[in-house]
Amino acid sequence: MKKFISMVMAAAMVISLVPATAFADTGSAKAVAKVIDSADIAKNADEDAMKDKKTELQLKVDGDGQYATNTTGEHKLTFTLDGAEFYGKDNTERATNIAKLISVNNGNGSAVTVAVSDVDKDSFKATLTGMLKDDAVITVKLGAATGITLNSVAKDTGIKLKSTAVGKKATISVEGDMVTTDDLTFAEVKDTGIKATVKKVAEVAEEETTALERELKIEANVGEFVKGQKFDLKLSGSFEFSKLVDGTDYKVISSVKGEDKVTIMVNKNGLDTITIKADDMVIDANSAKAGTECKLTVKAVRPTNKEVNAEFSGTYADNTDLVAGTFSDTADAVVIAKVVGNTVTLSVDEDDDVPVIYSGVNVANYGITDDSDHESLEVTIKESAAGALDVKKAIDLDLPDGVYVTNVDITKADNAATALNGTSQTAVNENDFKEAYKKGDEKGFEFARRTFVATDDRNINDKMELSFKLTLVAEPGFTGDVKLKLSGDGFDKAQEVTIAKFVSPYTVEAAQNDLIIDYRNTKVPTNVVVKEAEEGLWKKDQMDFNFNVDYMTFEDDATYTVDKDSDLEVKALKGTKMGFKVTEESSDKAAAVTISDVSLYMSRSIAAGAYDLDLMTAPGQKMLTEEKLATASTDGEVSGGYYIADVIDMKYDSKNKWEDKFYTVKEGFVNVITAGRDQDDASFTKKVVVPVGEKYLIAGEEQVALDVPAYISAAGYTMLPVRAVATALGINNNNVLWNQASRTVTILYGQRIITMVAGQKVVTVNGNTIPASATVQIKDGRTFLPMRDLATALGVTDITWDAATKTATMNGNQNK
Repeated sequence: MKKFISMVMAAAMVISLVPATAFADTGSAKAVAKVIDSADIAKNADEDAMKDKKTELQLKVDGDGQYATNTTGEHKLTFTLDGAEFYGKDNTERATNIAKLISVNNGNGSAVTVAVSDVDKDSFKATLTGMLKDDAVITVKLGAATGITLNSVAKDTGIKLKSTAVGKKATISVEGDMVTTDDLTFAEVKDTGIKATVKKVAEVAEEETTALERELKIEANVGEFVKGQKFDLKLSGSFEFSKLVDGTDYKVISSVKGEDKVTIMVNKNGLDTITIKADDMVIDANSAKAGTECKLTVKAVRPTNKEVNAEFSGTYADNTDLVAGTFSDTADAVVIAKVVGNTVTLSVDEDDDVPVIYSGVNVANYGITDDSDHESLEVTIKESAAGALDVKKAIDLDLPDGVYVTNVDITKADNAATALNGTSQTAVNENDFKEAYKKGDEKGFEFARRTFVATDDRNINDKMELSFKLTLVAEPGFTGDVKLKLSGDGFDKAQEVTIAKFVSPYTVEAAQNDLIIDYRNTKVPTNVVVKEAEEGLWKKDQMDFNFNVDYMTFEDDATYTVDKDSDLEVKALKGTKMGFKVTEESSDKAAAVTISDVSLYMSRSIAAGAYDLDLMTAPGQKMLTEEKLATASTDGEVSGGYYIADVIDMKYDSKNKWEDKFYTVKEGFVNVITAGRDQDDASFTKKVVVPVGEKYLIAGEEQVALDVPAYISAAGYTMLPVRAVATALGINNNNVLWNQASRTVTILYGQRIITMVAGQKVVTVNGNTIPASATVQIKDGRTFLPMRDLATALGVTDITWDAATKTATMNGNQNK
């Protein structure tokens, strides 16, 4: 499961290469059809253009063994060409030729006979008789073939293309009981010519030189180059070649240094691509100014036999004829370098996939079955010219909070040297990074002033290039991209690159629970669901989950249920009030574990407000307290190592070892909206939003439907339907009473008894009378309470009105 997301994306790409229509659709897969080595054909090629191609159609049997049980089984297939036809003077000769194109490889199975019938110029039927084993391959040659004749004249291919005009395609389709396909392209006519490509543009300072950043490729659009094919390489103005050496595929046949054009010659037949290695070509910026791009134009030139013989003695007849098979063409110009000021750049290879690593586990991946090495992309710090790095100033490499480095691997240190702590100059190594990590408090690397030695101070007229990889771990709460930032006093602006991505091996789904402390054991009305990131990820006997809510204690009566589609098995975690341990890994499907029947012991002295749900896992604890960091620090709590636990100041004692470290997985899991009945200062803390005229209100995180909306009274007060009050307060409907005879509303909320009488501008709280701004109103047979006076009775002073949105809010400063 290494680099999980990158692998999934790669697998999806591979699958997409096979046309979906190439799979049988008769209840189960019976065969898969695909073209092998599809051919690129040069324009105006002769009719035998397929004679040197290895192109073929393959049908691979995948019948779940159903064909290996019938000795007389017959399978009929019809093959149809488009844009091509079979060779033969008539259908009889074609039938003989086609029989030589089709074959069956049945592995160690019995022989399978093939009979050809219903032959035409562009189609035929084949009847296969016998027991076909799974993985048997039925092949139809579409390129080179032997024994083929046309009017008794031998041919080297059984297929003739109808047209070799640019853009024309030849296809084949199959229809039968084993497989039915759409048209599968096996040949396409392309224009002769070349293209030049380089994957990354190099950077070079003014009047400096640079090698190519990536190899340069010169590719034939179709066909192959012949020995002696010439190419002129021309640089745009203000640039010159400083170096170009012979390569595996070519020979340099003109002078190089100081020239803006160099000629090379292909040194062998059979190549469709010429590769110039990055270090084999060096460009001189000469008089080019910052911002100028160096463009390379590649021109194919036809040489004479005499010219080729001068370089490769005796290759061709010694005359002035042009070499057969060579051609002339000019590729689109490609940018190979760009002039920059004296700068230092931070980069990664953009062609490499960003590694995906699981957070909350150590490098050994204790607790999960993933085998990733926790290694980042290779990072490169590079000067545009010698001396561009200002070594007199500090240099910082910062990581996100919660991400830590356990190892540094220096992969390149060209002209990168340090004089650490006054020692003699040495190439940058891992110890330099350890010291810098210590100076950065293990949250990043801080290279002190004059840590590095300037290249121009070492009589080295060449730029510095330093490459390295970091081994990373992340705290359980960290997910997302890891961006490494290069900064310091010597840089005009910070640079950053993404070097890795962390994902969690689990997700926790939980809702806010508005609770009244009416009883010592309080039931949590919602479930907690823990989901596995991918199937088989949680490791047996290692992965566990231990939950906690501060100032409260879980009762040990929770129920743990694994979804029925998963074969994961768990058991309650010993020594905890709410938690479970994996006892059997999932296989076919990622698991989800539902924790229900949760109840809390809540002290009656607990304050109103929100309390988070926290989680600790054994893998997370092991990572924090046992994974050594890449640091020179020696002042850790435990001798012999410096750990993340030291960085985040976890407590340690020799008896109890490291303290338990929990991370929040749901903020405000418990929202205490009243204190216990025995608390005199019970107050209402939940945020309530009332959009006037809408048939809903929002209480905390919950949207509550109303049968009638709130409205604004003639006196300008927001009036709430009385039954909505119960839901907003989180109490039972039975605790909001209406006495028709006395026209009195009574609310039982925690310790408080609140009454209001229609027609009277007072509110009574536990017998104490408080002046009210409005009175209870009866409208359309419904009872409404003034929201402002209700807030006063609840001890709420934070009540606001937004005229633009016509919205009234209680406790607007509360998050929930």
